[in-house]
Amino acid sequence: MKKKKLDNKKDNMDFNNDGKISIWEAFPYWFDKLRLFPRAFISVYIYMFYNVTNWFMALPEPNNAQAGLVSVVVGAGAAWFGLYVNSTSKSTPSTSPTSGKKLLNEDQIG
Repeated sequence: MKKKKLDNKKDNMDFNNDGKISIWEAFPYWFDKLRLFPRAFISVYIYMFYNVTNWFMALPEPNNAQAGLVSVVVGAGAAWFGLYVNSTSKSTPSTSPTSGKKLLNEDQIG
């Protein structure tokens, strides 16, 4: 008896080949598809940024060390947000201009 070829994602998620996809077999797929870790991390950063900003504005006379801490928190947030925006899940198809889309020539525009 020949094994059938795994041709779709549903078959690829059935790791123990019992014909059913358990919750534990589907979990990694949905965890990646919904991007739960990056969303949780950016949410924690937003909360931290809000609290650090309120703390700094409430200080009567902030010093250089305290201003440096706020600067580091803001800089780390900018770096993290750039990584978050430019990342995609592994199961998301590419949306680059050359991914299956036909580009127009100059004489076709107008």
